[in-house]
Amino acid sequence: MCSGDHGRRDLESAAEGLRRLTDLLLRVTDDSGGPTAVADELDTIARMLDEQTSDETSGVRDPVSGKGNAIAPPIDMDIDDSGNVSATGLLGLAYQGPKTLVHGGMSALLLSHVLGAAGTVAGEHAVVQELSVRYHLPTPLFTPLEISASLGDPAGDHARGSIEVDGVTTVSAEARLALPPQQ
Repeated sequence: MCSGDHGRRDLESAAEGLRRLTDLLLRVTDDSGGPTAVADELDTIARMLDEQTSDETSGVRDPVSGKGNAIAPPIDMDIDDSGNVSATGLLGLAYQGPKTLVHGGMSALLLSHVLGAAGTVAGEHAVVQELSVRYHLPTPLFTPLEISASLGDPAGDHARGSIEVDGVTTVSAEARLALPPQQ
């Protein structure tokens, strides 16, 4: 369980370590016994963490931009006062589809996330009801990405976004947005 800023930083640091470990495991070229030793260590660590779990939810655990979630791609996202979203990042092997390229589903996930963020109203993150994605060019791995989104109409129920590499759009998307249902 995380409490306060110190716990959050610890969780974010551990998640970053897992992202780094995932990248390294994807690069292992032979079975020198290293992966077996790593698996044994990970089992030990998992047993220790199992005693400290909770069902707490927070943005730090978000699977797209949560710094405390090891599956979240390494992106940095900002939202300005007008709801324009900009994000930057560099995706490695954990996000590969065809060889040397970002998986198209990962591109769609990133765009869905920033499009929803563009529709944030009074602190309430919008949900994507409908997503239309267009793949213009392959998006390469290990290349700085610029991801952006903004509201497409004054009513705030449509948003448009894109992923660019060196100023060239590789993927674009449009979304119909809504506020999540009240529970």
